Amino acid sequence: MRTRGELALSLLHHSQQMVADNLRGVTLDEALQTAGGYRSILGILKHTAGWSHVYHSYAFEAAPRHWRTIGWPRGLIDTIETSRDYLDEMVAWFEGSCTLWQASLNELSDEALDEPHPCHWGATAPLFDIVIMAANHWTYHAGELNEILAVLRGEAWEYTEEVEENHISTAGHRTRPAWMTREQVERYEAHLARRDAELQGGGAP
Repeated sequence: MRTRGELALSLLHHSQQMVADNLRGVTLDEALQTAGGYRSILGILKHTAGWSHVYHSYAFEAAPRHWRTIGWPRGLIDTIETSRDYLDEMVAWFEGSCTLWQASLNELSDEALDEPHPCHWGATAPLFDIVIMAANHWTYHAGELNEILAVLRGEAWEYTEEVEENHISTAGHRTRPAWMTREQVERYEAHLARRDAELQGGGAP
């Protein structure tokens, strides 16, 4: 049976991986887009990394650093540089915060996870609860990255995961899962074509 410390590390690892998976292959042009909203991919990443460092600082550092004093890349807090180098630095800054969390938790016993630690809003919470808060924050914003990228790339659900085709047709926008062969795609596309025609009231093609 895994220890609570191992569970805490696993939770952070999987949340970090969700962010990394969504950032993989992102271009600079995509990173600067908002998909019609007011949060760009780069901005979401910067926000997530910043609060990750703040949460960690308050949980573990003797002199906690808040939002304005956590060592922002290039000293930029409320502005960015629209360059690939800056995007890469922001990715590295987020990953660096994850490394800090891992290193700090590796040194602790299970009992230490129940000890109260400071939070940046003035309260205290058991360290295990703070880990959950940090991981949830990463996961929440990973979902934002996923949605913005889906809109920008015109991507719908993976084949076999359609859920509301009578309301929103995803024809031409479905994505191929890694396990699906080209032959399976062709067969499933034929099935979808018949299904799309039925939903549109035209019967089988």
